[in-house]
Amino acid sequence: MNILSPLFHGHEFLFKYTLIPLIPLTFIAIVSINPLLWVSSEIHHFYIELFAVIFGFILSFYYILRARSINDIFSLFIGIGFLISAIIDLLHVIVSYRAISDPMFIKYFIPQTWFAGRIFLSSMLTIAILKYSKSAKEVEAINQTNHEQIGQQISDIRIQKRFLFYLIPLAIFSIGAALSSLYLVFPSSVIDDYSLHRPYEIPPLFLFSIALFFFYKRKLNKRNDLVYKGLAIYLILDIFSQIIMSYSAISFDTPHNVAHVLKDAAYFVNIIALSLSSIQYNAELKKSNELIRVQNKKLKEAGNMQKEFINIAAHELRTPIQPILGLSDLLVYRYDKGTENHKMAEIIHRNALKLQHLAQDILDVTKIESQSLDLNKEKFDLSDLILNYIGDFENSLKKKSEDLPNPIKIIYNKLPEQNNNFYSTIVEADKIRIGQVLSNLLSNAIKSVIDTEEKKTKIIYINLKIVEKRKQKLLHIYSHKQKPVECCHEEAIAMIGIQDEGSGIKSELRPRLYEKFATGSTDGTGLGLFISKSIIESHGGQLWFEDNKDGKGVTFYFTLPIFNSNRKEDETIITKNISSINSFNAYSKDDEKMRILLVDDDEDINITLKKVLEEKGYKIKTYGNPIKALENFKKNLYNLIIIDIKMPQMNGFEFYNNIRKIDDKVKICFLTAGEMYSDKYYEIFSSNLYLQKPIENEVLLKIIENIIHS
Repeated sequence: MNILSPLFHGHEFLFKYTLIPLIPLTFIAIVSINPLLWVSSEIHHFYIELFAVIFGFILSFYYILRARSINDIFSLFIGIGFLISAIIDLLHVIVSYRAISDPMFIKYFIPQTWFAGRIFLSSMLTIAILKYSKSAKEVEAINQTNHEQIGQQISDIRIQKRFLFYLIPLAIFSIGAALSSLYLVFPSSVIDDYSLHRPYEIPPLFLFSIALFFFYKRKLNKRNDLVYKGLAIYLILDIFSQIIMSYSAISFDTPHNVAHVLKDAAYFVNIIALSLSSIQYNAELKKSNELIRVQNKKLKEAGNMQKEFINIAAHELRTPIQPILGLSDLLVYRYDKGTENHKMAEIIHRNALKLQHLAQDILDVTKIESQSLDLNKEKFDLSDLILNYIGDFENSLKKKSEDLPNPIKIIYNKLPEQNNNFYSTIVEADKIRIGQVLSNLLSNAIKSVIDTEEKKTKIIYINLKIVEKRKQKLLHIYSHKQKPVECCHEEAIAMIGIQDEGSGIKSELRPRLYEKFATGSTDGTGLGLFISKSIIESHGGQLWFEDNKDGKGVTFYFTLPIFNSNRKEDETIITKNISSINSFNAYSKDDEKMRILLVDDDEDINITLKKVLEEKGYKIKTYGNPIKALENFKKNLYNLIIIDIKMPQMNGFEFYNNIRKIDDKVKICFLTAGEMYSDKYYEIFSSNLYLQKPIENEVLLKIIENIIHS
């Protein structure tokens, strides 16, 4: 026993399902040599063969169903093998039963139709194992790239063509052989003078043996599926069925009957294996589904934790920056220019701005990667937005003019199209996010022109062009690898180009230009283009760059779908924008002294915003506790309430709901650090104005005035 243990170890499957069955099968083969041991009648043969027909159809059904369920061409090949074989067996049963009275016809018809069915089935099994056993592997197709998926589709088409190449000739040959047996006697189909009475059983025997050999060669025995165990037993039974049938001298003698019984037994074993495999598959599927459910639950919990982290990080990163940014800005204007205190205040303010942008970028990247970047879309005139940002940048450049090596000028062109029916450039998008993209691209353009040594006024061009649907085939988009891709949109698009006369983009930076932390400067994080590209693509647009034709600098382009509106609706949007601008410019002196209630649990924020707003004449009442603020609130006392959202005693939304019960007229503005909100509060947040911490003093004052006087 100890000597056999090493031999048995690692070959358990071979011993259990092939070598051990050889012992009783060899004994049966020897016993079956005696042709008179079991002689049956024609009717007995009919019932035995009828079982084979029924089992054959059952097997074909289950194998084809399995092939469809798990997308397995290996099972499909075997299923069709059993199907055609069962059809031939059915012909074999019907004709032999009707021709009982003609023994000479039956003597040749039965062996020839048996051969036709067996040669087809053995061929299909052999081809399936040789050519398609790889298709039966349980391969995990996780994280396939698009290219790999396309390659797999091509491979599937090739498999299908090869499948038909094998199937059609074999089917024609086998069915033709079965039908011709009705009229023809094949040469040497039955030989009376030799012990090998039926030589036509040798080719199927050879093919079944090859199939069994390659079954182990391809390591199908290693598969964790009961169907392969059944297939191994089936093959060894079929081999012995062919061996025993080969020395059947007359119909219905011992070898003839035993071979038919072994064939039925082989079919039955295969059916049992398929049934157990189906049970096994369903159990594993149930287990996998449960695992997926648990993993989904964990992912959901992780997603909630990530959102909570974003909320905490947004609040804790941005909130401390607000006092530094606001108070340092006041100090810059309070101290005389050129003094030591003024310089120190400028340094603090400049670095507070850097912290503000860094915190914003880090939080945006976190939201993008967690697929939680929400868009608050609204309809607005893109041209107005561009003009606003140009004005902001020009004001900023004027303040820094003494520190700039060359003057910088921003020129805006709205390029008309011939036969253009568009009245204005109305888009439906997240106005703040599109502004963020404009800000990023303009900042990059300014940095680029500052780096050039040529002493002259540097010009940055901003072009807005509307590309109609019929003209989009002329527009080509370039990826970061500079491969042209045709831009396709069902509707018209707005194309914005920001062109600089800078030093261009370094060749080593281009392949990873839109990746995180890709930067060619020493004072940038390299997150701007990554964020901008994600924002534009989330709007259904594209972002790319092209080198300028004169070789100086680059032009960054991005596209946005045009909102399908009529002229009247465009005029409504534009009139609304103009009226808000006019109201902003028409403030009276009496309007400047307005009462504002500020509620924020952070005392530093209260002190900062109160100081900034009081400098402009506003009357501010602050509370650090929202419950106390609610207790002391009086109707019609305040023109505006600024509420922080994240407060421990009562969140801003709860405070809002309580205020609305007392005063439904007062204007309310939320103060947020960019946290994410549940659906429960999202409607309140989206239907009201908000300020996002940290906010620069100039922007804060402009927004507050606009809110109060709108």
